[in-house]
Amino acid sequence: MPMKAPDSGRAIGAEFLGSGAVEESLYEADGPVLFTTISKAGQQLLAYVADESVDGTWLILSACTPRVVDELKRGQIAVRDALTSSWMWLAFKGVDGSLTRAWSILPDEVPDGHLPAPGTPLLPEHEPVITARAKGESIVAGATPASVVAFVADSTRKAIKILLEWVLERPNEGRPPDELRTLYDLPVQRFAFNSFEVAFGSPSGTFDSEELRRAANLLQKGLAWASDDNEHPLSAVSDDERSAILHAALQLTPPSSGPICEVEISGTWMSGGPELLTRVARRRIRSELRRLQSEHVVRLVGRIGEVDRDNFTFILRGTDEGTQYRGVFEEEMLDDVVDYFAEDRRVAVVGVHRAGRLYVAVISADAKAEGE
Repeated sequence: MPMKAPDSGRAIGAEFLGSGAVEESLYEADGPVLFTTISKAGQQLLAYVADESVDGTWLILSACTPRVVDELKRGQIAVRDALTSSWMWLAFKGVDGSLTRAWSILPDEVPDGHLPAPGTPLLPEHEPVITARAKGESIVAGATPASVVAFVADSTRKAIKILLEWVLERPNEGRPPDELRTLYDLPVQRFAFNSFEVAFGSPSGTFDSEELRRAANLLQKGLAWASDDNEHPLSAVSDDERSAILHAALQLTPPSSGPICEVEISGTWMSGGPELLTRVARRRIRSELRRLQSEHVVRLVGRIGEVDRDNFTFILRGTDEGTQYRGVFEEEMLDDVVDYFAEDRRVAVVGVHRAGRLYVAVISADAKAEGE
């Protein structure tokens, strides 16, 4: 639908918006598409070329600040959000380069196709690698539960971490712990409160990392399978890989109860398009994990023989059956683990044993040993 003049009752003097001359071009395609200009009063405005014809150009303008321009350049705000977050005007620029007509408008009055698509950044390199959007009736702007914020941030990090650990456990593919954390602890690029959405950028300097690409491909594979209603099993090179994919995908499915009913995953890593995960997807993943029988809950007693403070792992030795276990624990357990190691105390560990690793849920001093 071509752009046209709105209700004439909303008309303003075009001179109010200044000349429409380009102050700074932010994006070009055969000419400036998004740029800043200066109003008659000296106010910086953001201008977007919404439509063109033989008679001239339709511009959408909005009030902006140097901070908004900086956020656009950094990829921290989408172009549409920058254009619609303040006062908006529609102006017609004649072939002579002057603004001839102007109107005050609202975002929903702009015809479809004449604003950038939601989430579109200024530059292609600003595209988030993964965006997680939590949906639910009680998730609204200004009243988003803290549990929703924590879920979106933590689940994405954990999903990537699970798959990177799987990829890097293969022979001759080790990485220093600091680099591993850099890979899975993705930088938050921007927030959006249409439901609750977090966009994550690629780690600096690691976009071409082969390990990261493999982990991203495995994640996409798992999410596509989980959101599909076909009955075919998840394909993988081994049961261990299948288990890693399923556990990563499980992190991003909505919990069985609570405010989150759906989770939409998109971004450049999702080359097949956005994946919508429901509680049905969660049940499907858990059913497949039970079929694999790839994990079981264990309670072990032993001594911590080694601690890797950077990677949050330890070696549990001196167990009753004489077997060593590599334990993986959460960061908040670090102080306790280091204390037990330094004091050489016997500890009781409860967790899930999966793919040769012990994922620790609880660790405490062994009550029996303490009583001796």
